[in-house]
Amino acid sequence: MDKSLKKHASSLRNERNRFAALAFVWGDLLLELDEEFRIVFASGAADGILGLSTEQIDGIRFVDLLSSQFRPLVSEMLNVARRRGRMDNVLVRFTRPDDRVSPPVSLTGYFLPDLGSHFFVALRVTVHSLPHDLLQTIRRDGPTGLLDEESLSRVVTERLMAQRETGQNQKFSLFTLNAFEPLCERMEHVARDEMLSTIGSFFRAHSVAGDTAGRISASQFGMLHSPEVRIGDLEQRIAECARDADPQGKGIIVRTSETDFTAHAMPPGDLARGVLYSIRRFCDKQQHSFTFSRLTGHMPNLVNDTFGAMRDFGQRVDRLEFDAVYQPIVRLPSAEIHHFEVLVRFYREDGELIPTDQLIMFAEQVNMIHRLDLAMMRRTLKWIRQQLNEGIDARVAVNVSGQSLANPDFCRSVIALFERSKECLSQLMIEITETAEITDLEHAAAWLARFRQYGVEICLDDFGTGAANFSYLSALEVDYVKIDGASIRQSLKTQKGRAFLRSLVGLCHQLDIEVVAEMIETDDMRDLVTKAGFDFAQGYLFGKPEKDITSYWRKLRSRRKSKNKPS
Repeated sequence: MDKSLKKHASSLRNERNRFAALAFVWGDLLLELDEEFRIVFASGAADGILGLSTEQIDGIRFVDLLSSQFRPLVSEMLNVARRRGRMDNVLVRFTRPDDRVSPPVSLTGYFLPDLGSHFFVALRVTVHSLPHDLLQTIRRDGPTGLLDEESLSRVVTERLMAQRETGQNQKFSLFTLNAFEPLCERMEHVARDEMLSTIGSFFRAHSVAGDTAGRISASQFGMLHSPEVRIGDLEQRIAECARDADPQGKGIIVRTSETDFTAHAMPPGDLARGVLYSIRRFCDKQQHSFTFSRLTGHMPNLVNDTFGAMRDFGQRVDRLEFDAVYQPIVRLPSAEIHHFEVLVRFYREDGELIPTDQLIMFAEQVNMIHRLDLAMMRRTLKWIRQQLNEGIDARVAVNVSGQSLANPDFCRSVIALFERSKECLSQLMIEITETAEITDLEHAAAWLARFRQYGVEICLDDFGTGAANFSYLSALEVDYVKIDGASIRQSLKTQKGRAFLRSLVGLCHQLDIEVVAEMIETDDMRDLVTKAGFDFAQGYLFGKPEKDITSYWRKLRSRRKSKNKPS
């Protein structure tokens, strides 16, 4: 009998151990709670989740370990479980002894009256789980099953936000598969799709959470992964897969670039833009192109370089740590100064000018252009006030990106500035630039109408460089249009081009819009645009951008005095 009991007890222990092992397939920490919710048994990663060992939590009320906002929820779920027998899966967080909050933890469990009326709870860290709204936006490359570029950037951003809480180090690798497109073209459809599916599975299996890999272009793939992943082995497996699938046996060459991903403390929206910008620059064949920090000092890590660039750029902009220069726009044919365009200038520490077009492109791509535009508006209104105090009533046009115009917060901030600076607004103009396309013309038109109510005139810049120009002209109430200099030079080469230019100027005049010719550098160009009917001109022929407009102002006042002298 004793032997039979021992055998039965051993069988029960083996069965219990088997079920515990199966439970660990789902959970990272298993708990048994008594009727008062006190922990009577614990096994698993208690340190990682709770910051306490399994021995330290013995006898503690389970709900007391939770962050305060989750205690009522879990207490109620445990009470409901007494009746229903189980607890549905729910995300919770715990407060650790160092007062840090744990990553999100998925909790589920059962109430078993036959086993002492105890609760059996399983916890699983869900740091890699994705929000439902993000999951609904994910798009995939069909053949590989990998994320597309935009989806990859969003998922990487979510992983980086989780990384802040866990302190995990992660790397991003870009795989370029040389000769991959010709290989795909010479394969049969079925074999090609099978190869793409296999390669996609390689990337997914080695990525964070098994789903942070994407197809960025036809032959480029990106993957966020732990530092432990052996990239060389993965390269070899991909190359072997391609060679085995190639009907000619040639295969491909796999090249990999790797960088650390470290999430700086920046808002999720800015972080997402920075990730997407980094991925695109990472794929750029021209050696990763531009970031703000690269222009002020070389840094070896592209991704962290981008995050650092965004932080540095934002700080300099918010503190107005940049220069402004002023270029005159003159009336034709007299060449009398009508107003100045204010242009931003950033410099390296050694005094060398940072290329402005690249800087603007960077600011737009990482969604920070509205901060620069608002800073320029603040600086310009302050400058106008100073000029008025000195008896100078120079008019100034400040640039605003079409992307900024689509930002309601930016537009409301501009209105607030106008309310505080009404005495300066008669000297202010706004130039809407088209480096970023205006997608919601109705929204933009409404804000421009409000700006014009303050007496601020509006100029549409770079007209002639984009197909959307004529829709802008019909939808937006503007006072001036600036014709792009390159378009003018091209049009003036032929009789047909000159006729088109005259017609364009005539159309603007019919709409009661005056027209500015840009990049006028010679007397011949000035004569040609004057004959074409242009009202104003801008270019080196009339003056380069300068920090100090005093010399221009003296010339303007001397001309005014000479005109007013009795003959």
